[in-house]
Amino acid sequence: MASIEYLILILVGSSLIAYILTKLNTTLGSIFTIFVTMFVFVSLASFGFGMNLITTVNVLPSVSFAQTYLGFYFVIIIVFIYLMVSFFHPHFLDKYKYKDSYNLLFLLSLAGILGAFFTDNFIQLFFFFELIIWSTMLLIPQGKSRSAAVSYFGFSVAGSVALLIGIFMIYQQTDTFIITDGLALLNGPTSVLVFGLFIIAGFSKLGAFPLHIWLPIAHGNAPHPFSPVLSGALVKLGAFIAIIALVKIAPSTTMFTAIGLPVGHYIVALLGSLSIVFGTLMAIKEDDAKKLIAYSSMSHGGYILVAFSLLSSTGFSGGFYHILVHAIASASGFMAIASVARATGTTKMKNPGSFSHKLPITYLAYLIAIISMAGIPPTGGFISKWLIFQGVINRGLIFVGIAVFFGSIGSFLYVFRPLA
Repeated sequence: MASIEYLILILVGSSLIAYILTKLNTTLGSIFTIFVTMFVFVSLASFGFGMNLITTVNVLPSVSFAQTYLGFYFVIIIVFIYLMVSFFHPHFLDKYKYKDSYNLLFLLSLAGILGAFFTDNFIQLFFFFELIIWSTMLLIPQGKSRSAAVSYFGFSVAGSVALLIGIFMIYQQTDTFIITDGLALLNGPTSVLVFGLFIIAGFSKLGAFPLHIWLPIAHGNAPHPFSPVLSGALVKLGAFIAIIALVKIAPSTTMFTAIGLPVGHYIVALLGSLSIVFGTLMAIKEDDAKKLIAYSSMSHGGYILVAFSLLSSTGFSGGFYHILVHAIASASGFMAIASVARATGTTKMKNPGSFSHKLPITYLAYLIAIISMAGIPPTGGFISKWLIFQGVINRGLIFVGIAVFFGSIGSFLYVFRPLA
């Protein structure tokens, strides 16, 4: 049996060991990081699918955990992305000035991931939320620009403040920090305010319109092996917070009788549509391959928001599947671009060299990833987008449907550009 508490402690302890080993030898520290990440993934996969993870706490004071299907779904996807990306470390860390701290922060952020998705307490959720933000904020400057970290941190702090205010409003009404109890007892006008605050927190982390400004800056300037983690894994924390708001909180707002949706959900669906359209348009004109995929991630975040705003089984199915598909596809795309950047020294698409001839395996991996992101049959991207589009049509949301359709068509115009 695997204990959530012990897995987190192992990651924290291993981060310090990885720091020492990386300081002695970069390759040795990176290989150690791979094995630690692999151990965590195997432990979660072996016991998590049967909901057999141990949630009791023996060491950490005043900390409690609970395994939920929603939390485990996000965790297993994110840890898998971390594991795949960790194999890049031995080949990239030698290029960074503070390479000894890279593996330390990488494992600390993974510890924060486990804590955030498995906690049953709002205060602990906020603490782990901050652990993720601070550890990743210190990783981003190791790329091209420190200003990218400032942008990322600024929007993350805005989301953190919104989340914290929402948590204390829940406590003020329900007198509990337990997530399930607090959400169950929340009602009245307070639920409307908490709904809005959680949506702001989710948008800021997901990089959805209008809180998207940090996304292309951070993704475009982050270290090449960390961009896949940002896009494929960490932005999903925003989706998690947004899903809690859209599904778990029932704000006392009027209903649009024609479509049967609360006003708040309809507004989120419209903002998700704007994320799809704006992300697609910006990706079409982008010349930097990493920023292109970043804008694409913004667009796909819009699909997730639209899906869970529908409050229908079809929308939920499409949304959950799209989370999985986009995590794998975007991480694969970023890893392929990282390989190209290492070989050619640039992420600019006007001068990438002979991509298909020099790096045929990388070319194939990127091709599969972008086909899925574009939603071309029979990839998973097509299935998830079709389910979301079907859910939108069933609700009769004409404008949202147009945006979803435009995003699918527009993706054909930008995803193949790096292959040109």
